[in-house]
Amino acid sequence: MGRNLLQSEMQSRGPRSTTLSLVGSLALVSLTFICYRLRLNLATAVLLCLIVVALLSLAGDFFSSIVVSVVAVLCLVFLAPPNDSFLVSDTQDVVAIAAFFITSFVIIGLMYRMRKLANEALTRVRRQLVEVEELGRRRIAGDLYDDVCQRLTLVALKLQEPNHCDSIAFRDELRNEVSKIASDTQALAHELHFARLEYLGLATSIRAFCREFCEQREVKIDFSNDNLPDLPLQISTCLFRVLQEALHNSTEHSGVRHFEVELRVVPDAIHLTVHDSGHGFDPKEKLQSGGLGLVSMQERLKLVNGRLFIESQVERGTTIHAYVPLSSVTDSMQQGLDLTPDYRYRRNCPGEYFR
Repeated sequence: MGRNLLQSEMQSRGPRSTTLSLVGSLALVSLTFICYRLRLNLATAVLLCLIVVALLSLAGDFFSSIVVSVVAVLCLVFLAPPNDSFLVSDTQDVVAIAAFFITSFVIIGLMYRMRKLANEALTRVRRQLVEVEELGRRRIAGDLYDDVCQRLTLVALKLQEPNHCDSIAFRDELRNEVSKIASDTQALAHELHFARLEYLGLATSIRAFCREFCEQREVKIDFSNDNLPDLPLQISTCLFRVLQEALHNSTEHSGVRHFEVELRVVPDAIHLTVHDSGHGFDPKEKLQSGGLGLVSMQERLKLVNGRLFIESQVERGTTIHAYVPLSSVTDSMQQGLDLTPDYRYRRNCPGEYFR
């Protein structure tokens, strides 16, 4: 199977490589004819051919770049005195053509190396994102199995006790337990897809999520926000997911039960901050170790041209800063993306407290 995939990949690349080689060769032949008609010197022709090779190295593969480099050398040999022949009589011209050939190979090697490093980085990020997704699925599956399923099993066992089924207190206890299970299941569903975000906007959705998060995790969150402009759904979803990840990380690792969330409009950007006064950590060490939560937030923000900054010191707390430029909002609106109706909420809520 792996051999078949490799063969199909080579077959798909073959026509493209051949096409690029032909296009590059035709461009060099045309350039050679222009230089010959205009009587341009060899140094100018070398520079123009080097530009063609560099451009093809950016767009093409290793094979097509080599082919074009060889064609360029032949064109330069034709232009070198004596004209109209492939003989080079001047030693300086020979050195210039040889230098061009070596330089073109160096450029091709560098471009190939840069493309390889970029592909490796992209593969690494994709692998980390898959790991983040699988980690989230395992966590939700664990919550469903270890919490919801066991509590439902306990309710079923209680219902099998004939002595208590007619008791009003017993029925009230079961009703409360089932209601809690339903609320916790709803909270898990919101982590997968928060429907309010699409209909109520980012600020209202964050407020509702903070309230539910506080009730579920028994923590306290101070939330405040500015009046937001109309936001595309893609940007609202990005900031909302960053908030979710930041709050989950803070709850698990900070060692405190009080957090501060702010959503502000700063010059040329929308600014989301999540702060705690907990244990803190070394941001550089955490990023280098490949912390999946931080990688997930970084990659989400990159999709909307945003940036992630982390302020943290050991035993001095942590502040997560997420910036999304307003230019991204404008670009998304021009592209016709759906807007979340943040305009429905135009009221400032400084320091609203959730318990």
